[in-house]
Amino acid sequence: MRRTLIGLALVAGLVAACGGSAATGAPQAVGSPADGTQAAASQGAPTQAATSAAANPTGAAPVALDVCSLITVAEAQAALGEPVDPGVVPTTGAHSCLFAGHSAVGIGDAVEISLIGAADFNPDKKSVPGLITFTKVTGLGDAAYYSTLVGIGTNTVVLNVQKSQTTFTVSVLLKGASDSKRMDAEKTLATAALGRI
Repeated sequence: MRRTLIGLALVAGLVAACGGSAATGAPQAVGSPADGTQAAASQGAPTQAATSAAANPTGAAPVALDVCSLITVAEAQAALGEPVDPGVVPTTGAHSCLFAGHSAVGIGDAVEISLIGAADFNPDKKSVPGLITFTKVTGLGDAAYYSTLVGIGTNTVVLNVQKSQTTFTVSVLLKGASDSKRMDAEKTLATAALGRI
């Protein structure tokens, strides 16, 4: 699990270094259910932060969005092909939700979805040969692209998606899986998430 988080943090840092800024997004209650329901706190009256987000000229992700409600346990399980834990926020204050898998061959398989700020979303980023490749995806949200980090064991692939003012990433970490298999799984999960935004 720790290696998973370190790997995802490294990818986020490299992607940001290639043209983005520090990630911003929506607050998330720790341990929110990931069964497609929203936390009780987000169902009540809008908070001051949520109200001001609608008028936010920077286009940051909506504050009221519950990231753990964007993917269900069943969807994460289908992506990994193994049982998964319910989605949880990996660290206090993070704008992401992690579904840890239960692989028969060890630990490390996971699905993560993260809200990012609009400033971190740039489908026109230039690839850096031997380090990171950016590949545009058509027909997904308003815009989408893959970030593929190379040269660290196996490649790490992250799908970046934008719908209106909401931007997010989906990452499938699956030992032994090809890039194309992980990309397909990420696209399936992103499509499900888009239907809940």
